[in-house]
Amino acid sequence: MTTLIRAAALCALTGVFMLTGCTKPPGAASPDPLSADKYPRIAALEGLDRNLSFATPIIDDSPGGPLSVTVPLRWRSDKEINVQYRFIFFDAAGSPAGPDPAWQQTYLPARSQEFVTGAALAKEATDWRLEVRPSRGEQ
Repeated sequence: MTTLIRAAALCALTGVFMLTGCTKPPGAASPDPLSADKYPRIAALEGLDRNLSFATPIIDDSPGGPLSVTVPLRWRSDKEINVQYRFIFFDAAGSPAGPDPAWQQTYLPARSQEFVTGAALAKEATDWRLEVRPSRGEQ
């Protein structure tokens, strides 16, 4: 009988420990030390910053039309590369304007300039950001 009581107590204690383990709160995120106004407008991701340059962006914000941006990019390496890029557009409050942008594929030849273009789908877009990353093979 004592063995049965010990087994029941052990099972109960194990259950309490298991339930207690499930209630541990997640870790708190820390504030980003890089403020939104300091985040690069043209972000070269995953090591591309070593060889990717850009010239002055061409911005078309004509009244009545959506915001459109063309960015001249130059790959400074002797080897060409396939990259993916996406333009993210923001409204006046700094919130993303329009749907989540899809990544586009482009080829950057060695030491040559290419142009990438994006246009906002939402007319309330007033600002933009370009992200470029190495190609992942998806379209």
